Amino acid sequence: MSKITNIDKLQKEFGSKNIIELKDIDAFYRKEEPSIPKTTVNWRVYALVQEGVLQRVGKGLYRLGKTEIFVPEITHKKKSISQFINKNFPFANYCQWELSHVNYFSQHLINFNILFVDVEKDALDAVYYALKEQYSKVMLISNLYGDISDFSDTIIIRPLISDSPTQKVKNCYVATLEKMLVDLATDKELISFQGNEIYTIIRTAFEKYTINQNTMLRYAGRKNKRREIEDILKTINRQ
Repeated sequence: MSKITNIDKLQKEFGSKNIIELKDIDAFYRKEEPSIPKTTVNWRVYALVQEGVLQRVGKGLYRLGKTEIFVPEITHKKKSISQFINKNFPFANYCQWELSHVNYFSQHLINFNILFVDVEKDALDAVYYALKEQYSKVMLISNLYGDISDFSDTIIIRPLISDSPTQKVKNCYVATLEKMLVDLATDKELISFQGNEIYTIIRTAFEKYTINQNTMLRYAGRKNKRREIEDILKTINRQ
């Protein structure tokens, strides 16, 4: 396989590039095989992704390296909340994510945690009141005041943006890394992360994990924040 796909040459050719476009890979193979069918190039790219030589980070966009998807830890609290929502609100769309995940990517570690439970608007109030009866320290995002660090260990209920990128882990619906990064960069309650630190957070996330830029931008567009995310990606040389 490596002989067919020229892995060594490909890595040498694109080793200094953060993002590799499909057209560049196509041109790479046509240097030695001018008449190679496009379907063959696509098959080779698919094989390289399967081997982990390439990571797909967007439509027609790749980078070198091993693929590693960010999968958050499913704590007992997350599992309990998921079981409760799944049982009592089986048709409600929701996802969870913990603010402490920022410590994987940030220079300045936080010593508190918030559990965000994002729920579709039609079910938000009902889920809020139901969770409030089951857990202590539950609040709506609309009632947040002051610095978010003052609300350590609180479950904060927020409206879920339609078509938010989520994943199912151990029967729990959780935010993908793309959603977490966009929220950190754009949500007003997370303003304390939106100075120079956000560039470090997103740059480090890209270095450690496979991130789909198209997913980030599409979600940011749903929040009317696409331009802000595009500017960050350009600043860290990801576009």
